[in-house]
Amino acid sequence: MLVSIYCQGNAVMTTIIRALIIFLLCLLTAAPGLASDAATAPTVLITGSNRGIGLEFARQYAALGWQVIATCRTPDSADQLQHIASQYPNLSIEKLDITDHAAVDALAERYAELAIDVLLNNAALLGSRGKQVLGNMDYELLRRIIEVNTVGTLKVTEAFSAHVAASRQKKIITLGSRAGSIEMLNSPPDFYAYRASKTALHLLMKNISLALADQGVLVGLINPGLVDTRGFAKIGPDDPVPEDFKEVVRLLRSGVLKLTSPEEAVGQMIAIIENLTAEQSGVFLNADGQVLPW
Repeated sequence: MLVSIYCQGNAVMTTIIRALIIFLLCLLTAAPGLASDAATAPTVLITGSNRGIGLEFARQYAALGWQVIATCRTPDSADQLQHIASQYPNLSIEKLDITDHAAVDALAERYAELAIDVLLNNAALLGSRGKQVLGNMDYELLRRIIEVNTVGTLKVTEAFSAHVAASRQKKIITLGSRAGSIEMLNSPPDFYAYRASKTALHLLMKNISLALADQGVLVGLINPGLVDTRGFAKIGPDDPVPEDFKEVVRLLRSGVLKLTSPEEAVGQMIAIIENLTAEQSGVFLNADGQVLPW
């Protein structure tokens, strides 16, 4: 766009206006990752925003100037999320249990006129390791894990797919897990339900990437990697450790295992999301951009 300024007989005013235009151009182009204002800012909807990776996604996107819709099951007890919302007026919190299909539909209807640039499927349930092994299977837990990780994520994706298709960026991002990859077939048998739920989720997202390709929607499937969402790095030598995680803590202390901080992991994933291409749609990616086997 060419801007022509004609200020006859007022050279000083012309100089001031030119300086202002240059300043605005620099402001808008110096940091392309930052949204310029609320009217033009992209929108992201995040599930499971009350802790860990989801919380960090909410914080970083809010800091980038995005309009953030952060959802979780119990907003009233999500103290950290509430604190972030108090710092960023561009972040709103919505109550959402992704296994409550009526609630998912109601939220989608409430935002029917809103284009959502990035739908970020983060909510997930790991469950107790000891209740996901042969001989001690908790089948209610198994059903719950699959209902959250697989069915619930599919429901959210379906309910908000039109919102994404109406946006400029058109991206559906789902956090998968390397634990559900064929690469891990011969690893020690544990977390049966969690791993199966993620394997199913991966295939669902591949199908969705094909189903929505004609609408220009990109479907990103990302493995966050080993992220310290439970504060293992801060556990002292005399602090109690839950039984399920004693081996993890032991490996951390011995230096065999290294965890990425939520801040670093989310920063990496936001970069992948920002630069996601059509060729990467429906491809299983690691947080560092490496392609992973199904």
